[in-house]
Amino acid sequence: MKTKPTVLIIDDDPTTRKVLTGGLALAGLPVHLAGSPEEASEILAEKSVDVIVTDLMMPNINGVDLIQAVRAADHARHIPIVVFTSGGNLDLVKQAGLSGANVILQKHSTPPAKLVETILKLHEDAGRK
Repeated sequence: MKTKPTVLIIDDDPTTRKVLTGGLALAGLPVHLAGSPEEASEILAEKSVDVIVTDLMMPNINGVDLIQAVRAADHARHIPIVVFTSGGNLDLVKQAGLSGANVILQKHSTPPAKLVETILKLHEDAGRK
């Protein structure tokens, strides 16, 4: 039996975190929550994470900076990253892809089942490497 990936959700909006947590919990996926990239760094240093789902537009440190920090960290660089964004800043979206995001999804057009499917596929692909 395959293990379910543990997901780290990073979003400064509490409602978005709650909705994502609910959708992933229905799929049986364990979740860690972070309201900021700074909080996410602490979680990544202390807990096991298989896939990261992050917003781009956040105060202080944006999602691109977070992606770059994850890709530079020995203990985390292997973790697949899903950018889950409203896509308002196309330059940031492009930078996210260039910085190492595995998948970029639009919040308004991605149903929860598609997000779960993407997370499971990334986790499976990472296990083959």
